[in-house]
Amino acid sequence: MEKIPIGTITKPHGIKGSVRVKTDSDFKASRYKVGNTLYIKHKNTYQSVTIAGFFEKGTLDVLTFEEFSDAQAVEKFRNATLYIDESSREPLEDDAFYYDDLIGLNVYLANQLIGSVKEVLDMPQAAMLRIDMGDNQTKLVPFLKVYVEAVDMAEKTITLKEVEGLL
Repeated sequence: MEKIPIGTITKPHGIKGSVRVKTDSDFKASRYKVGNTLYIKHKNTYQSVTIAGFFEKGTLDVLTFEEFSDAQAVEKFRNATLYIDESSREPLEDDAFYYDDLIGLNVYLANQLIGSVKEVLDMPQAAMLRIDMGDNQTKLVPFLKVYVEAVDMAEKTITLKEVEGLL
C-alpha cells in the first residue's frame, strides 16, 4: 500500500512523548483522531504509531502516540515525515484534487505541451502550480478555474486557458 506524506515532526513537545508537527493536510480533525494509525519514516523504515491525543498550538499541531511516553523516546523523530496509508484518504468533491496527484501532470496551453507540474504551493490567495518549463525555468500559475480549463487524471494532463499575461 502506498504511503502519503501529511506532515513533518519538528521536535518533541513537553516531557511525556508528544511531538510538534507541521501538518500539510486539510483534514486534521479526521487524520489525528484518537486511535488512528500513522507512520513515521525514520532511517528508511516506516514505524506505525497510534494517535493518543491531538491539539493545535499556534501554527503547529501537537500529537501524542500510544507507543511513547517520554521526550527522549521521540527525540529521534525530529524532522521525520508522518504518513498515512493511501486507502485512508478522505473522498473529495468533484473538481477537487490532492496536491500530490497533480505533481508530474503534463501542462498544455493552446494544444502545446509547455511543461509539467513540479510542485503545488499552498498560498493564501490560491494553490499555485509550479510548472517546470525546461531549461531550468519554472512558472507559477494559480490553480483556479479562471486559468485552468481542464484536469484529466486519466490522461495525466492539465489544460490551461489562454489568458493574456498568464505565462
